[in-house]
Amino acid sequence: MLQRRYQAIFIGIIAALFFSLTFVLNELMATQQSYWLWTACLRYLWTLPLMLLAIPLTHSSWTRLWQALKGHPLSWWLWSQFCFVLFYTPLCLASQFLPGWLVSSTWQLTIIFGVLTTPLTKVPQVEAGQTYYRRARIPLDALPWMVLILGGVLLTVLDYAKQFHGVAHLGLSLISLMIAAVSYPLGNRQVMAVSPEVNGVEKVLGMLLCSYPTWLLMAGVSAFTVGAPQADTVLNTLLVALSSGVVATILFFQATSMVAAKMADLAKVEATQAMEVVFSVLLSCLFLGHTFPAGWQLIGLSVMIIGIIGISLR
Repeated sequence: MLQRRYQAIFIGIIAALFFSLTFVLNELMATQQSYWLWTACLRYLWTLPLMLLAIPLTHSSWTRLWQALKGHPLSWWLWSQFCFVLFYTPLCLASQFLPGWLVSSTWQLTIIFGVLTTPLTKVPQVEAGQTYYRRARIPLDALPWMVLILGGVLLTVLDYAKQFHGVAHLGLSLISLMIAAVSYPLGNRQVMAVSPEVNGVEKVLGMLLCSYPTWLLMAGVSAFTVGAPQADTVLNTLLVALSSGVVATILFFQATSMVAAKMADLAKVEATQAMEVVFSVLLSCLFLGHTFPAGWQLIGLSVMIIGIIGISLR
């Protein structure tokens, strides 16, 4: 069992590496003057056919997914817009102005908002043979770690702001990232609440199907506004879809399923996603020529990572 735990943790770290490629490739596309709406919609337009290929590999069930969609069509459609559209579109907008490692760091606020949006989710409870739905409560033991994460993000952003020219762009980017950080956990939790029977891959595929018309509409707006996407944008969004949308997702779900019966080990696997920040910094330095964060930026990143690990292992 010990070996299985370490295998799951290792797989989780590899998943974090593939997830971090999103932030680096988005910054690369921004430097290539790619239109940010194309960057957003193409990733998901690519992801759907790739996920269709992944369904047989993950032993997921079309029947179970179809029953879930048919049972709650409006909820699935609405919360898919939150979890995917209102998450990734603002994130791509922020990537136009901020380096990938800073976007990745600020994005960790989603952990805080995930906890704070807990009361918006109703969970089933069985009492005397009857099922009741009650609002979940914010886990108070998470609050100290949330303060650490917030403090780390603030240190990193405020230190970077001193050398950033363009207060309006910085403000727009931070607001966009806040919207993304709220929308993703909110949409994800609401879908889990209405259809707890679907597994992770089925959930991703269902939300892809529900949000696909929006991405097609966004592609039409992009084509009307700036014309066809650049060849580099098409290739890079395919890489993002493959690395983050398929490989990282499947690896992470595989890692969590390996230790699903032990909550302590599951928390350790979930904590590996803090490595996204580390990998984003390293990859940005290696491939985009950024200097390694120093001073308050490095302190902020360290505090943030400690907070992420702490909130996962509490």
